[in-house]
Amino acid sequence: MIVTLAGHVDHGKTSLVRALTGVDTDRLEQEKQRGLTIDLGFAYLDQGRIGFVDVPGHHRFIHNMVAGVASRQYALLVIAADDGPMPQSKEHLDILTLAGVNSGCIALTKADRVDDSRLARAKEEIKQLTAGSFLQDAPVFATSIEDEQSFNTLLAHLTRQAQDISTQTDNQPFRLAVDRKFTVRGAGLVTTGTVHTGTVREQDTLYHFPSNREVRVRGVRAQDQPVAEAGPGDRCALNLTGIDLEDVERGHWLTAEPTPHFVELTINLSVLPDFPRLLRHWTPVHIYHATSHTTGKVALLDRNRIQPGEQALVDLVCDEPLAARMGDRLVLRDFGLDVTLGGGDVVHTQTKVSTRRRGEQRRAELEGFNRTSSAESLASLLQLGPVDLDHFRTVWHLSDKQLSELTNQFALKQVGNEAVSEDTWQQMSSRAVEQLQQHQAANPSATGLRENAFTHIPAAFRQTLLNELAVANKLRNNNGVYSMPDHQAELPAELSASWKRARQDLAVKQAPSCGDLAKQWRAPLHKVEADLKALTKRGLLVHVAKHRFYLPEQLELLLQDVIQLADSKHFSVREFRDATGIGRNVAIEVLEYFDSRGITRRHDNERQLLKRTLR
Repeated sequence: MIVTLAGHVDHGKTSLVRALTGVDTDRLEQEKQRGLTIDLGFAYLDQGRIGFVDVPGHHRFIHNMVAGVASRQYALLVIAADDGPMPQSKEHLDILTLAGVNSGCIALTKADRVDDSRLARAKEEIKQLTAGSFLQDAPVFATSIEDEQSFNTLLAHLTRQAQDISTQTDNQPFRLAVDRKFTVRGAGLVTTGTVHTGTVREQDTLYHFPSNREVRVRGVRAQDQPVAEAGPGDRCALNLTGIDLEDVERGHWLTAEPTPHFVELTINLSVLPDFPRLLRHWTPVHIYHATSHTTGKVALLDRNRIQPGEQALVDLVCDEPLAARMGDRLVLRDFGLDVTLGGGDVVHTQTKVSTRRRGEQRRAELEGFNRTSSAESLASLLQLGPVDLDHFRTVWHLSDKQLSELTNQFALKQVGNEAVSEDTWQQMSSRAVEQLQQHQAANPSATGLRENAFTHIPAAFRQTLLNELAVANKLRNNNGVYSMPDHQAELPAELSASWKRARQDLAVKQAPSCGDLAKQWRAPLHKVEADLKALTKRGLLVHVAKHRFYLPEQLELLLQDVIQLADSKHFSVREFRDATGIGRNVAIEVLEYFDSRGITRRHDNERQLLKRTLR
C-alpha cells in the first residue's frame, strides 16, 4: 500500500515519516539547510508492504505535491494540533479528491504542544474541514515526536489497511508516470514512478513518452523490493537500457505501446465550490496529469462561464502534449490566481485542436464517449452515424484483441476503419433506392445517378453499399452510372437514331473509329462524336480511346479473352491481337483502357491481369 502524506508546510509530515520508518525523506541538501520539503521523498516499512510518499507542503512547490499523488494511493492528511487546518491543508485535501484518492486517515501532529482543550478544538476544526469529503469519517490519530508510543495506533491502522488491500490487476496496457531518474553503478539508468495500469516484467519492451523510443526493462523493483512483476498502484523502479539519463525527465511516461501526442483533452470538469470567481471561456490554467505538467486554456463548450461548484464538459487546449488516457484524473490550477480551480476525469483525447468546437455533431460525439464503458460508448456513437474504429480504439486505449471482442458484440458494416450499425446501413440502402426512383420519375430521359450524387451515404461506404445493391439486383451499375434495374432512359429523337445505328455498327470486337462511323452515317465527324459521348454519359457506350467507343458487352467479350490468356502467364499485345482477331492499333487502345481501369498492368512489353471485372 502506498501512503501519500499531505498537509500544510511545517506540520510535521517528514518528521512523521521518519518516526514511522526511521528514514529521512528530505534527501536534497537545500531541504536539509532550510528544514523544508521541496521535492518528493520516499520511505518504506515492512519490507515494502507499506510505502510513504512525502510531498512538499509549501504552496510554492505545489507542482511537486501534485506529482506525488495517484488515485490508487491511501491518503494521510497531516495537521498540526497547534495550528489546526491551514490553507494548504484545504488545498491538499482538494487535490487528493480531484486526483481520485478515496480512502485515508488523519494524523494530528504536535499533540504534546497543546492542552486538551486545544486538542479538542483542533479535532472539531478537522471535522469541519473534511465534511463532505472522502475523509469525513476517517479516523484521527494524535501523535507527537516526543512520544514514540503515540505512533503505535497509527502504525497498527496502516498495517491493517495494507492487509485489506488485495493485489490489483487490470487488462490495460502498462503505463508508468516517471517521477525520478538516476544511475546505479553497474546497472545503469533507473527510473521510478507509480504504475497507473497494466503490469511490467523483466525483459519487457516499453516506449518512452514523449520520444516514443523503444527501451528494454533489465530489472524491476516494487516498494523498494526486487519483484518478478509490478502492477497498478505499485511504486516501481525500472532498470532500463536503450535511453540515456539526460533524455528522461519527471513527467515522462513508460508505456507498453507508443503514445500519441494529445494536445486537446475533454474532461468532466468539477469547479471547486470556493473557487473565487467565475470560470470563463479560454481561461489560462496549469494542467497537472500524474507527474506531468503543462499550461493551457479551458475552452467552454456550451456557455461562456461556469459558476464555482458546477460541473461541465470542457476542452483543455494544452501548450505541450500530454499522455492522458480515458479515465485519467487531471488537476487544474488558475494561472493568474495561483489557486486550485478544479479537476476531473478525461473522456476524450485528440492530437489536433478542434476547429468547430461547439458544433452540435461534435458535442453529441463527446457525449457518446462520455460513458462508463467502451461497449456503452460504442452503442451510443453508432446511433450518431459512422464510427472511426481506429480513433475509438485510441481514445478508449484498447488493444486490437479488445477492440475485436467489442465489435463482435454488435451487428456492424465495416469499410476500412469506418463502421456503421446494420440498421444504419439498411436505412442508407433504402434511401439510395428511393432517391433513384424519385430521380428517374422526375427525369425519364436521364440514365441514372453517379456515385457522388448519393450524399446521404458517407464517402467511405458509398461504393461498397451501391455495389452491394447492384449485386442484389436492387439497382443497376452501368460504368459508374446507377439506375433502377428495369429503367430505360428515354432518348431524344435525334439521339435515339444515333443509338440505333451505333448499337448495330459497334456490335463487333473491333469497333470502328469515329471517322469510319462518320463516313458510314454520312454525318459530320463532330456530330458523330458528340452523339457517341452523349450515349456514353447515359451508360450505353464506353469511351475507350480518343476516337473509339465500345458497347459494354463487346468490352466484356474482350475481357474474357484477356482472362483466358492470363490464366497461366503474362501476355503481349501480339498474343492479345491474335486471340481476339482485332488489329494491333485497336488492341493497344483496348489494353491501355484496361490499364487505366486497373484491370491490367503493363510490365515492359507484357501485361498482367489484376481483376476480372469491368466494374
